[in-house]
Amino acid sequence: MTAHYDEIFQYVRKNVIDKDIAEDITQETFTRAYKSAKKVDVENERAWLFRIAKNVMYDVYKEKYKMDKISFEEDYHIEESDDIQTIMIQNEETALLLQEIEKLPKKRRQAFTLHFIDCYSREEVATMMNITVNAVDKHISMASNQIKENLENGSIK
Repeated sequence: MTAHYDEIFQYVRKNVIDKDIAEDITQETFTRAYKSAKKVDVENERAWLFRIAKNVMYDVYKEKYKMDKISFEEDYHIEESDDIQTIMIQNEETALLLQEIEKLPKKRRQAFTLHFIDCYSREEVATMMNITVNAVDKHISMASNQIKENLENGSIK
């Protein structure tokens, strides 16, 4: 399993700017892999490690977003030129969009997030998710339609 360490680190490093965080993510990837290695039958160890690394990066991203959101709310100062109503509307729209993204089925949400939020190409998303580009297109299209429909219908749960 450790034979893939450098390759996994390079993959993570490409996607994470901070080298220390990339090292932490790589370490967490192998920790999770070792913990679950006895529980699962792995046919392609390399692909399995990439999938774990992607999931760890996603978890770190989600955790970072929550942290940024909290500190943003605590430390936010309005400049004189800012229109409070505009800011409130933008914050509400962002919150609604994130709510709708969280409602998506796992694969749909993953493809949508990797493509639109993390800015990966559809081909890169296909490789990361170990699916075809056509499947990525389908997931992204269905996610977009579901989000649009829910926002138009005012679905807030």
